Amino acid sequence: MLNKYFSYSIFWDLLIAVVFTSAFFIMVYVCYVIIPREELLISIVTDISNIAFTSAGFVLTFLTLLVSFKISAKPIKKKKGNTLEDTYKKVSIFNLFLNSPLYVETIRHLKNGVKELLVIAILGFSIKLLAANIKIEVLFYFSIFGIVIISLVLWRSLLVLSGVLTVQDKSTD
Repeated sequence: MLNKYFSYSIFWDLLIAVVFTSAFFIMVYVCYVIIPREELLISIVTDISNIAFTSAGFVLTFLTLLVSFKISAKPIKKKKGNTLEDTYKKVSIFNLFLNSPLYVETIRHLKNGVKELLVIAILGFSIKLLAANIKIEVLFYFSIFGIVIISLVLWRSLLVLSGVLTVQDKSTD
């Protein structure tokens, strides 16, 4: 299931966020949830936008570190007479990771996460800028949507980081 999520992470993030937002729409409609005051919602939208920008910075930092490691990693070269397995035994697991398709996938997930976070941040500040012309409900539903997207992107980035750290730990054994 996690593989399906990672294969189409942006799609799943959007779908999950829409489901959560729709659930809150229904809860507001049946009066289980009351929409907060406009001043509070504008403050929340600002907070969500700031969190999205800050989170994008953290994910970009991790992305930069991975790219830096890749640049400094030596390419894996098979020597004549050695099998591929013998060559791999002499290389650290982390170096294998940096030279594998998994590295490319990791970079793709982190880049997509940064894109999602930046879109949420820019949308949030745009909504705040136009707050006088926007209904209070839009502020509320954007807040729900933004919180879910930010949470999913950070969760996915944490999973990627955990995987990289696991590989790095194995290479020091």
